Amino acid sequence: MKIKTDEIKVGKRIRSEAGDLATLKDSIKTIGLINPIILNENNELLSGFRRYQACKELEMEEIEVKIVTTANDKVKELDWEYHENLGRKELSIQDREMYFSERKQLVEPPRQKGVLVWIKKIWEKILSFFKKS
Repeated sequence: MKIKTDEIKVGKRIRSEAGDLATLKDSIKTIGLINPIILNENNELLSGFRRYQACKELEMEEIEVKIVTTANDKVKELDWEYHENLGRKELSIQDREMYFSERKQLVEPPRQKGVLVWIKKIWEKILSFFKKS
């Protein structure tokens, strides 16, 4: 579900600084918000502070959210923020290099050269000859 960004209430956070949001904003601009931010039933932000900040900086009027019921249980609300950030692992340099390499091959497939191109052209002529018959 989506709600207006200015309807989201941000209170005290464990993470005091959002940090550099440039990469996250680029990702959101490229493919959109992958994971919704988490709010309680009062539209108070429980997790997704950096995503929320990035969306605000991108001047998005609405944002995808998931609402969870906490019944104002402050321990449960604090747990949401903590556990979202607990199990994250950044991609290694090798993982990033693999992504860029595979993406480049998909976007710019290697051109066939020399003998392969010649064989392909001959094969296509042979096939077209038999199709005419």
